[in-house]
Amino acid sequence: MRLRVHVRTRAREIPWDQVIAPGRGIVYSALTRQAPQLGSKVHDSGWGPHRIAPFGYGAPEFRVPRRERGAYVAGGPGTVEFGSPVGEIVEALAKDFAMIPILDWGGVALNIEAVARLEPPAFASGRGRFRTVSPVAIKSELTREPEVSRSGGVWILPGEAGFDVALSHSLRRKAETFGYGPVTLEAITWIGRQRSFSVVGHGSDASGPVHWGKKTGAPVEIEVSGPPAALQALWSCGIGGATSAGFGWVRQ
Repeated sequence: MRLRVHVRTRAREIPWDQVIAPGRGIVYSALTRQAPQLGSKVHDSGWGPHRIAPFGYGAPEFRVPRRERGAYVAGGPGTVEFGSPVGEIVEALAKDFAMIPILDWGGVALNIEAVARLEPPAFASGRGRFRTVSPVAIKSELTREPEVSRSGGVWILPGEAGFDVALSHSLRRKAETFGYGPVTLEAITWIGRQRSFSVVGHGSDASGPVHWGKKTGAPVEIEVSGPPAALQALWSCGIGGATSAGFGWVRQ
């Protein structure tokens, strides 16, 4: 399930370091106000066996005809999407967005005009094509001995050696997180150009969010197969790593 928030702003642009970073804080703030126990669980422990943050979102998009080199152009009406396969998260966001007049997107005021619910496609054939509008990056798994011990991985970008294997593992873990059967990566059909965005995450600092700096990735288009409910879950929260920081958001 997704929420499409219809917004309007007088701002002419969004600073590049604030294009996707603010969404994570908006989600956690909404959960704190509307479902504090759920918010604490997601923030502190993650969701399911792989402790994944079970939500994603996209950057604000505006229907302005102009483009400016080096600027993320804003202005007038636009939309921002949030999503999660976890119904309680979507309900908490919907309730919060109905009560607050503005999304503070990194200092840019996005006035909320309406909120629409978007049901996922049926994926009745058990196959889907996902094209992301935000970059994808995957952290590989480095295993010292099969099925014995696992060490920390490294970030792999689309097109680099091992990306397809790492993405396959990520898709499988996400499906398992939400209680569904395995998803198979059938093909990577397109890779866009690399871009770096600022991201925000939480660490051990009790004072609040900790800035992680920049993360690099590239948008992709992939073909996948699996249980329809698993494909709906991926559509709802995004693909790849760092979806709770705005990466890997799938176009409607």
